[in-house]
Amino acid sequence: MIRKREPRWQSAAERARVAAELIEEAESLTETSTIASPADVARAGLPPPITVELPAPPPAAAPGVPPAAPPVTPPTLDEALAADPDDVALLLERAARLAAGAHYAAARRDYEHALRLEPAHGEALTGLGVVLSRKGLWIEAVPQLRRASEVDPGRAAAWYYLGEALNHLDHLAEALGAYERAVELEPRNVKALYGLGIVLDRLNRPDEATRMYRRSREAAGR
Repeated sequence: MIRKREPRWQSAAERARVAAELIEEAESLTETSTIASPADVARAGLPPPITVELPAPPPAAAPGVPPAAPPVTPPTLDEALAADPDDVALLLERAARLAAGAHYAAARRDYEHALRLEPAHGEALTGLGVVLSRKGLWIEAVPQLRRASEVDPGRAAAWYYLGEALNHLDHLAEALGAYERAVELEPRNVKALYGLGIVLDRLNRPDEATRMYRRSREAAGR
């Protein structure tokens, strides 16, 4: 929750304007920090949907000309992993697709499988931390994201999501540091700038928070 600013540092009109801007920002920038609803959790326990792609019918061959051979269909991710279940790149690709479809339990299994094979894989650690965050498991997400930032310190996403998780756990000083590192790596990271503003607001540093909100809007091209 953003702390209410003290009336001594701005007029009523200015407070109203800032409040309207913050509401607009909150509506557009909260998709990465939403706690899963009961429906999301229930859906995450289901197997991923199976997509069946029907091949297009072959063109009619001219009289006297033998029909062309059917095209070779590449294997699906599931088929490729069935043939090589320890392919980390394929595991990460499937996990990312599952997470994008809100199949968090299945995505978590793939990320954890990848980490059993490569425990210091920055992308896998970050992905697992994000999936845990999506389910509202902030306490479990923090060690994964902290480890990701240690083994891959140049990965801005790891720092940003670490800041998100720490902010939800009210570890404001650590969250501030994580967001600041994400912004150092990606100075125009809209969500990291906005998260930095939220933490500064919660730390009762409204002037600095306002500057971060302004930078976030500017980075978003507003």
